[in-house]
Amino acid sequence: MRRSLSLLAMLVAFASLASVGRAGTLGNIQGVISDSATGAPIAGVRLEITSGSQAATVTTDAHGHFVVFSLQPDDYTLTAEKAGYATRSVAGYSVFADQTQVYDLQLDPANNGTGG
Repeated sequence: MRRSLSLLAMLVAFASLASVGRAGTLGNIQGVISDSATGAPIAGVRLEITSGSQAATVTTDAHGHFVVFSLQPDDYTLTAEKAGYATRSVAGYSVFADQTQVYDLQLDPANNGTGG
């Protein structure tokens, strides 16, 4: 019985060390995409997050909010696309290990050719 408890204690100790080794290696980005004219959040915006180390794609929710987890620390380019809006691409968004960066974007309504 004593040997089983010792073995169990060692397994728990090794498991906790393994989780500590993974901590702090990835970061996250979150934000809100809104209309530059009205300030209203925009649902359904397709957002590409790209860097030299990885790429991810996400779509904003009903409140214009997005979140991307588990990104390698790097500098990213965010490209936002939605019908009715001009596509916007912005470089230089940094991701740091074990942190969530908040990056909000505004999209300009697309010129619909009416001369307005």
